[in-house]
Amino acid sequence: MAPADEETDVTSESNDEAVESNEDTAEDEQVDSEEADHDVNESDESDESDESDESDESDESDESDESDESDESVDAKDADEAKSEEADESDDEDTMDGDVDDEAPEELGRDEMRQALYALLFASDRPMNPTRLAEAISDDMDPEVVTMIIEELQEDINGRDELPYFLKEIGGGYQLMTKSAYAPFIRRLYQIKKSKRLSKAVLETLAIIAYKQPTTRAEVEAIRGVSVSHAFEQLQEKRFIKVSGIADSPGRPKLYRTTEDFLLQFGMGSLKELPTLEELQEMR
Repeated sequence: MAPADEETDVTSESNDEAVESNEDTAEDEQVDSEEADHDVNESDESDESDESDESDESDESDESDESDESDESVDAKDADEAKSEEADESDDEDTMDGDVDDEAPEELGRDEMRQALYALLFASDRPMNPTRLAEAISDDMDPEVVTMIIEELQEDINGRDELPYFLKEIGGGYQLMTKSAYAPFIRRLYQIKKSKRLSKAVLETLAIIAYKQPTTRAEVEAIRGVSVSHAFEQLQEKRFIKVSGIADSPGRPKLYRTTEDFLLQFGMGSLKELPTLEELQEMR
């Protein structure tokens, strides 16, 4: 049987070994824990790095896509500008071609000139004088030749009853006019209301101006014996009279005369067609 002291020593040594073993184990666990934490930290850093790389790649991809879209937009814009320039060039070429097509032939036969004058009169809404028509035909066209051809054309047109219009000399020019029988249909087409007839006082004032022109308002009032201010206003609104100058009499009054619209309204070619005093007396 061993002595008690030896047992105590053995127990003490066993306890010491157990303590050392526990300490070693604790140190190992602490080392393992630190290594595990280090591995976790490295894993987190790796994950963050991967996420950062993916984010960078995504940003680069987005920038690349935006750059591609921008390039495509620029290319589309350049293509549109190129098409616009081609269209402008095409329009310019068409305009040049149109200018060439609009040139009148250098020489026209009599029948061709007759048809050309017919077309010009048909297209105009105002009386055309021979000089203006000659300029439209060619630079060296003689207005007297134009007048002769128009007179032939006038005789031909006015002799055809089936035509709804006639050619009339008005205000020193010529104009195609519809026959009065078709006036109601034209009014309906353009919704034209019948103009109010001029009153007797206004017509008398207009007649005095037509026969006495150029004349002043005071001279007209002296003949009529009443004020003509209202009549003058109406005649100017209808553009039947206009100011043509200033008289040399005291006060420098305005001179008035009739207009081309006056001739058009009453279907006269010139003032020479005004009825004479004898004719007026016969009309009464």
